[in-house]
Amino acid sequence: MRTNSIFVAVFILSTSSLVLADDKAMPVLDGVFKVENEQSVWNSETVKTVEYHPASPIYVVRGRVQYQNVEGIAYLEMWNILPDGSRYFSRTLGEYGTMQKIQGTSGWREFELPFNLMDQKPGTVTLEINVVMPGKGTIELSGITVSDIQTSVAGEWFSSRMGGMAGGILGSLAGIYGGLVGGLSGFLVPRGKGRRWITGLFIFGAIMGVLQLAFGLTALILGQPWHVWYPFVLVGGLLAVILTSSLLSINKAYAQVELRKMQALDM
Repeated sequence: MRTNSIFVAVFILSTSSLVLADDKAMPVLDGVFKVENEQSVWNSETVKTVEYHPASPIYVVRGRVQYQNVEGIAYLEMWNILPDGSRYFSRTLGEYGTMQKIQGTSGWREFELPFNLMDQKPGTVTLEINVVMPGKGTIELSGITVSDIQTSVAGEWFSSRMGGMAGGILGSLAGIYGGLVGGLSGFLVPRGKGRRWITGLFIFGAIMGVLQLAFGLTALILGQPWHVWYPFVLVGGLLAVILTSSLLSINKAYAQVELRKMQALDM
């Protein structure tokens, strides 16, 4: 049997950028499933095996988990078995969030096991949900469901992936621009030189920030999803506020340099 191990990195992004039809969630486990390992040995327990008919390439198993005195790093695991026998898994081995690893003791919290079929379109997928423990401890699961996830919204200007890329690019460019302008200011302003260029760079950056902010607010008013407007509002707003306030400080610093020069001439 061919086995492929895939971790769905796309879900590093916040799941709030996704649209989930909760009303179409299929129950997997209504009660409580408890696994108690009394020995310091590796143990894997199957919680449930279900046949699922995904209507979207991306789906997620959700539920609640609590645990007590878990030795080592335990995790929840979902094997996705396709009709051709290929197997892929998702595991909760993150440091935080809904895909956080299981370690020590915790009260009830949410968990997620997402998976992306990419370009595969099977009619049915067999989902095998397991609890894997390397040693002693107790783990309980409840309220498990599986449902499709849609990564796009009708009428949106661009996808959540493009929104994430736009935010990363805008943030990086803003950081580089701010570092460049700040470095030049630190070198030229105390010497009273380059006022026209420095002032122009600050004004240009502030205008770019205002334009980005205006774009983001327009998208928000027109009802676009948050991944369309949020990057522009965040980066544009920061640019506009920081560079505008810094421009006032720069002009004040230049004025003080000029004043000192005049005082030196009068002496």
